[in-house]
Amino acid sequence: MPRRDHAVCRRCMLPAGMFHVELDESGLCNYCRHWDSTEASLLDFERNRPLLVDRLQKYRGRFHYDTAVGLSGGKDSAYVLDRLTSSYEARVMSVTFDNGFLTDWAWENIARIARASGVDHFVYKPDWLAFREFYRATLRQLGDPCVACSIGGYILSVRGCRDLRIPFFTHGRSPAQMFRHWYPGTRDPGLRPVRGNLSEHSMSALQREYRAIYRRMQLFSFRLVRNGRLRKRILRELFGEGPRRDELCPEFLAFFLFEPYDEVSIVQHVEKLGPGYQRPPNQAILGHNDCLIHDVAAYLYELHHGVSRVLPDVAAMLRRSEITKEQAREIITANTPSEEAVEESIGHLIERIEMPRSEFDAIVGRLKKRRDKLPFG
Repeated sequence: MPRRDHAVCRRCMLPAGMFHVELDESGLCNYCRHWDSTEASLLDFERNRPLLVDRLQKYRGRFHYDTAVGLSGGKDSAYVLDRLTSSYEARVMSVTFDNGFLTDWAWENIARIARASGVDHFVYKPDWLAFREFYRATLRQLGDPCVACSIGGYILSVRGCRDLRIPFFTHGRSPAQMFRHWYPGTRDPGLRPVRGNLSEHSMSALQREYRAIYRRMQLFSFRLVRNGRLRKRILRELFGEGPRRDELCPEFLAFFLFEPYDEVSIVQHVEKLGPGYQRPPNQAILGHNDCLIHDVAAYLYELHHGVSRVLPDVAAMLRRSEITKEQAREIITANTPSEEAVEESIGHLIERIEMPRSEFDAIVGRLKKRRDKLPFG
């Protein structure tokens, strides 16, 4: 949390001077002002839902599957899977990305949900030499292994659907996750596909965007990985032979742009589906019970930025009046891992990416020095 003596937005609690946050004279931040002026157009489900229906109808029957759905074992992916098959009558393939960090609870839920849904389920195991280096590089250079998951998961979703001739990959990120960095002039790369989802489907636009992503990843990987051979291997894993003109370019679809997101209703819905989804042992809002390295990622994030990893999501929920400030503080507390949990999570991370503990501790030391210069914590 920000220090009590540091200026924070009177509504969403984001601290001034961080994440491009600027407060006006009334103490309201630019994020909140931007949200108030755009929410009606972003989450207008009456207008947005036909965009999803039209997309599915446009490609229905042209390929073996209408869409793929990422299946993590959580409630949101289970809900999206059921809604697409039951309400939209889509032919769906569920997909799980096996990076070696899924928990036992996640794998058990994935198996139950896949069986209960009756859809085909595919587990993708990446070229681990390439992805191990990707995780190492994001940890060394950025102090955040989640970057490899988020970027890698997005690009591989598109590449996998392209290779399997599936026109869409539908995910279940909540509005809070999608719009956590929604402010004027935002450079959050995750918002580019969101904007595309809210427009009429255009294959040529998707092809241009995919080529642009490829160019940006070339530059990004050059910054992260010095070894040219490993850099090429990472790009080959993410993009295959690279973008090709006049080919199917799948779209990364955000389901909760087209239908309302209500966490309580979603849990109730998926629990009624039969022997599929089972609640996690820790039911904290914004918890990540599917990931073995979430606790170490939360620890590193707070070292780097001086605030809780869930603060941007909590701020987005406050902006939408989903929770009170008291509930926001409770969510942050519930998502603050214990020292024991962090230590166990560190063990999973460094074992999987084969990093010596001494190197990890050196990364932590660098992040602590940065934090000493921050007005937060």
